[in-house]
Amino acid sequence: MPPHADLVRVLMADAESGVLLVDPGGRVAALNPAAAALCGVTPARARGVPAADLLRTVIAGDDPVREAFRRAATEREAVLVGRSGAEVPVLLRTFRVGDPPWVVLTLRDQTRTRRLEQELRRHERLATLGQLSAGVAHEIRNPLAGIGTSAQVLLRRFEPRDERARFVRVILDEVGRLDRIVTSLLQYARPREPRLAPTRLAPCIERVLELTRDPVAEKRLRVELDVAPRLAPVYIDADLVTQVLLNVTLNAIQASPTAGTLRYEVRTVRRPAPLRGAGRRAADPRAARAAGEARGGAARLAYQQVRVLDTGAGIPRHALPKLFDPFFSTKPSGTGLGLSISQSIMQEHGGTIAVASREGRGTTVLLNFPMEKRHGPRRHADADAGR
Repeated sequence: MPPHADLVRVLMADAESGVLLVDPGGRVAALNPAAAALCGVTPARARGVPAADLLRTVIAGDDPVREAFRRAATEREAVLVGRSGAEVPVLLRTFRVGDPPWVVLTLRDQTRTRRLEQELRRHERLATLGQLSAGVAHEIRNPLAGIGTSAQVLLRRFEPRDERARFVRVILDEVGRLDRIVTSLLQYARPREPRLAPTRLAPCIERVLELTRDPVAEKRLRVELDVAPRLAPVYIDADLVTQVLLNVTLNAIQASPTAGTLRYEVRTVRRPAPLRGAGRRAADPRAARAAGEARGGAARLAYQQVRVLDTGAGIPRHALPKLFDPFFSTKPSGTGLGLSISQSIMQEHGGTIAVASREGRGTTVLLNFPMEKRHGPRRHADADAGR
């Protein structure tokens, strides 16, 4: 071992990154648990193994260990291939020390960083799309109103039995459908700020069940409502929450088989506090405190959770990551805006919406409402301020 081996061991024990010590023969002399996990081996099995066998990347012919012996220090990104075939993006740093040379390699898992970067890019795309949707919706609504008015005037000139009246009614029906799409676009682009008031969630569910009585009866669905006792009111906008529940319920009804089950559960849950005060306005004096506690890993906030479960066909696995993307729909006639708008409403409440599904086993939608009065960050705040 090199003369500074004790220092290396201390650094390896405390390091969050993976650390490997490679002897002059290119074999693993030591590694910490983080490195063993990234390479997909146990520390005991890795010692004495050629380091090049453990540090394989997706690039054919790439040998980071040989490169490390050739240069005093290197730093680059790589995608490691583990023993199981799993691919892990890492930041790879190497340091050559001593004579004969030893090599210290550090591996920092970039999976979370990549995911955060992808999420940031997604939010930027959605923000741009929201602004574009608002502009397009305004441009469409004016000529659409003209078409509808002209069609109504034309319809009044025809006798009720005139064959031509049927085609004018088709025009009016399609104008109505387009107007609903435009309204959805505007609602997605500029969601209304919730007017929060202490409200119980169960009456919102009961209101949705009244609105969907006919489609539920048509499919002969069994409806179950399980509300935990002594639940306190939460701060919500009842109209907006009813809209979210209605959208989720209609999706569940359409996916459910005849004589299936539609179930609602309302419970109190505790979830990790969001980082950086997410779900709070910048002016909220509790934001900094909650964010600091969350970084320490101790804070868990109380939520009331509504679960909407159906026994339908489930959602294909490839579609799950796209469910909240605007204009994405698994239904041929869907606009793909229902869940996007629902997500915006939940974020405006400082809450979250998530979907869990298995093909052939049904779908569960989780709606989490914060117990305290808390608005979410306004969408397009900078753009709206300039109008």
